[in-house]
Amino acid sequence: MSTISHHDQIAPSPTVSANPPAPQRRVSSSWQCLRNAAPTAVVITALVGLAVWGHSTDWTIPKFSALTSADTAKEEPWCQDHNVPELECIECNPPLLPAKQRYGWCKVHGVTECPLERPDVAQLKELPTVTAAMMDRASRALALRPRPENNAVCKLHERRIQFASVQAVAKAGIDIALVQERPVVEAVVANGEVVYDETRMAHLPSRVAGTVWSVEKQVGDRVHRGDVLTLIDAAEVGRAKGEFLQAISQARLKHTNLERLRPLADSGIVMGRQFVEAEAADQEAWIRLQTAQQSLINLGLPIRAEEFTDVPPDEIARRIQFLGLPPDLTARLDAASTTSNLFPIRSPLDGVVIDRNVVKDEPVDTATVLFAVADVSRLWLMLNVRQEDAKYVSLGQQVLFQPSDRKHELENTGTVSWISTAADDQTRTVRVRVGLPNADGRLLANTFGTGRIVLRDEPAAIVVPTEALHWDGACHVVFVRDKNYFRSDAPKFFHVRSVRPGVKNGEITEIIAGLLPGEVIASKNSVVLEAQLLKANLGAGCCEVEAK
Repeated sequence: MSTISHHDQIAPSPTVSANPPAPQRRVSSSWQCLRNAAPTAVVITALVGLAVWGHSTDWTIPKFSALTSADTAKEEPWCQDHNVPELECIECNPPLLPAKQRYGWCKVHGVTECPLERPDVAQLKELPTVTAAMMDRASRALALRPRPENNAVCKLHERRIQFASVQAVAKAGIDIALVQERPVVEAVVANGEVVYDETRMAHLPSRVAGTVWSVEKQVGDRVHRGDVLTLIDAAEVGRAKGEFLQAISQARLKHTNLERLRPLADSGIVMGRQFVEAEAADQEAWIRLQTAQQSLINLGLPIRAEEFTDVPPDEIARRIQFLGLPPDLTARLDAASTTSNLFPIRSPLDGVVIDRNVVKDEPVDTATVLFAVADVSRLWLMLNVRQEDAKYVSLGQQVLFQPSDRKHELENTGTVSWISTAADDQTRTVRVRVGLPNADGRLLANTFGTGRIVLRDEPAAIVVPTEALHWDGACHVVFVRDKNYFRSDAPKFFHVRSVRPGVKNGEITEIIAGLLPGEVIASKNSVVLEAQLLKANLGAGCCEVEAK
């Protein structure tokens, strides 16, 4: 019997494995087959399930109302028209709610069931108080201009939009808003241009022809009344000054001669004729002096001959040489080399130099405007008001102006000071002038912007989000949440309330009548309620929205 050494090797058979397969490898292979077959089985099962569901539902997609309603047991009777449990439907079972008194149409405010006249209509926990201020506000709004109207035969206010639960309202995406009191401004809006106030502006030519001797101010310089803008070398001024000097000298001489002859004439030493001639000469000299004085005054060089009665001739000549020039300017001038023909162009008001059309040594005449000065502390706003809006504008009304380049800044406030008596023959707009204070100088002339002529400024108007307001072709309505909405045993519904809208300002709309502060209304996605209301009028359920 032979033995096998541990070092000897036995070759395995080519067809038979030397070792049998392990049990774990066989199990793993089975699971791999199952995983590969699973997706196919799932798809087949889903298709079979879909076929069974489609056959049982007649291939009908569920309505949107079913998705937004609360979960209800299949056994509970369901109101298909109003999408609420049948036993809770307030439309089908009116006795579920206390009997509601109907007040009908309010002729004063143009709404049905008016809470201003009947406060108990408001959906508030406590009976509200309608103040005299509320009534006055509504009266002012209705009297000012025509307002959107409601049809008195509209019956939408009798409808109520009910939901199965609070959760159903949330599923529909309906948000609510509180009726509030806020400041409201009603205005006529018009485009306009800011210009200089023509009553506070001066275009300054020279009163005499001559040559520009010096220029004292530049564009943009602030000036005070009386400041010298430029000096003109004018021969006419020199002649007028010379005539005054000659006239005052002759007047002194003639008057001295008259006073010398007076005692002689009284004593009879001088004939009366000689005294009369001296008296006439004195009068003639005085007239010539007054004429010369007036000539200087007409040139804008004020002077009084009486001030020179006891002044020596040399001093008179010195004063006349620089007549009309301020001391600070004469201090810079050399009397020996400076002409007496200088004529100052002065600013007639406090303001800013806005234009200059003059250079040194340039000849000028009386028709050329040399400087323009304007007081920019007050400007004019010229508005172009539509012809149909002009009838609401009156003198003294407040105006709010917003420059086109400063839309995010506070509005400037002014007052209507003039209304044109004619419309523009091309644009058919009416010009309205507004005075605008500009103490800080931020407003610029020749700029554009928008003006709001205030017709009514209400500090506490009733307002709602604009998206909460709806129009069905006959009346304006909002959806007011019932005051018992959160009571566990109370139905969840919204009242349809007739309202009278007023001023609309973007996202906010004034309600002249129909609501009271504190009531809660549907705002965001309130179109869902509007859709239910309109479908109810067509015969469908008031809370039913078909999926499309």
